[in-house]
Amino acid sequence: MLLEAVPFLSLNGRGAEAIEFYEKMLDAEVLLKVSYADMAKMDETFRFQTGQESYITHSVLQIGANKLMIAEEEMDNTRPWSAGNDFSLCIQSRDHETIVRIYERLTADERTTVIAPLAANSFSSGYGAVRDPFGVVFQFTVTRHAF
Repeated sequence: MLLEAVPFLSLNGRGAEAIEFYEKMLDAEVLLKVSYADMAKMDETFRFQTGQESYITHSVLQIGANKLMIAEEEMDNTRPWSAGNDFSLCIQSRDHETIVRIYERLTADERTTVIAPLAANSFSSGYGAVRDPFGVVFQFTVTRHAF
């Protein structure tokens, strides 16, 4: 599989609770779950408030034939978090050039707003986020995981 679009929910502090709920109610299988405490071990610049150690910075659940990603943070930090702007689509591939090509194609449209420029970070060789002309937030991730 070269490319997939995965729904991504931002749950504002309730990510771990939602994951546990989906495991129980939907037989979700957790493929990846990274807490704030885990992320701080991987990235010394990652900071969080006391009491947020179990907050989720990234997760991938398998529910039947589909995937769902859950984290705490809003995807468009230019707007305050609220129920309704807690959804994005994550376009992921293990192929760096595929992600670059699609990101560049979308950002070539002057109506697209770049939220996070595509760049390497502690969890990916390429991560970025944009809001398209219709208000949909897309995240782009070069994934290291084979799921």
